[in-house]
Amino acid sequence: MLTHPQPICVPRHELYEKVWSQPMTTLAHEYGISDVALAKICRKLNIPYPGRGYWRRKETGKAVKQLPLPSNADPAKQSATICRGFQAQPVDHFSVEAKERIQAEEAPEQKIEVPDRLVKPHRLLRGRLTELRSPQVDDYGAIWSGGLRQLNLRVSPQSLRRALRIMNTLFYALEARGYHLTIEDEHKSSLRVHIHGEPIEFGLAEKFRRIERPEAKNKELRRWEYQRYQYLATGDLFLKITEWWGQGLRKTWSDGKTAKLETCLNDFIIGLIKVAEVVKAKRLKREQEERVRLEAEQRRRDEERERQEELARREGLIKEATRWTQAQQVRAYIAALKEKVIAQHGAIQPGSQADQWVAWAYRQANRLDPLGDTSP
Repeated sequence: MLTHPQPICVPRHELYEKVWSQPMTTLAHEYGISDVALAKICRKLNIPYPGRGYWRRKETGKAVKQLPLPSNADPAKQSATICRGFQAQPVDHFSVEAKERIQAEEAPEQKIEVPDRLVKPHRLLRGRLTELRSPQVDDYGAIWSGGLRQLNLRVSPQSLRRALRIMNTLFYALEARGYHLTIEDEHKSSLRVHIHGEPIEFGLAEKFRRIERPEAKNKELRRWEYQRYQYLATGDLFLKITEWWGQGLRKTWSDGKTAKLETCLNDFIIGLIKVAEVVKAKRLKREQEERVRLEAEQRRRDEERERQEELARREGLIKEATRWTQAQQVRAYIAALKEKVIAQHGAIQPGSQADQWVAWAYRQANRLDPLGDTSP
């Protein structure tokens, strides 16, 4: 049975010292929450924390600056109550290659910039642009297109150009890092990026706001005569990782109040790397468990085969011993019968009926005898 640990209370000044003493991902794992949740707690308490590339610059000996803790007189913001959830996968448990790639994404020179125009469409977009010139929308206001569904792209016509620029930039950035993009596979048509040999499904979508239609309150209308809700495109976009495994890791990046989605592409790639590591670990674990299961099953089959072979040998031995005993009994009976005939008639004449019967009886005894004893 799963149980959740008790919440812990962390003073504001203590949390400030901890976020500047170790990376957010490591500290978040210590608290049993995600690094995104930890960052939200820091912002709520007005606690500054290191930005992207801070720990990489510090490791390489470059000058870094720790921001001071601002004063805060609000009594409600002097501590944080952290409710531990399921443990996230810490970066320390990732492979050396994954940690190096994560550190590389945090370097300022690796910052991905989204251009203002879609200049060079990626191969996955090139064949799908013509069907989007006069797009149709579904009941939610999202473009209804098979090509977009394969790209896991769900946006309104108003946000389409921006969404394509973001996805196009992300596609080229992923391939520049050696990651392979695919759509078709043996299960379904859906966008995936292959990282460390693991296919990770991802996509981009727009948030839609639901409002109730005025006519929905008209009780005279029958249910099929109206739609209760209508949906409005908000223009807020978010990238998402739809892979099932990797609970506890961040899987969505969206437009914020101060930063747009275009500034989050490096963080999104880091998220893909982390999820791929978890997926790979899960796959290797499943394969190991399957190997152990198959080996145990083979051992059971071998043991059962040996048991059956031993049982067959034992049964064969008993049958042979039984046949040998029967052969001895038949021979003893023949000998006794011969003695009686001789006692009554003096002798058994060669070729007589009695002599033929004795010969036949000995042949039957010899057939029974597994030792092949043919002596009369």
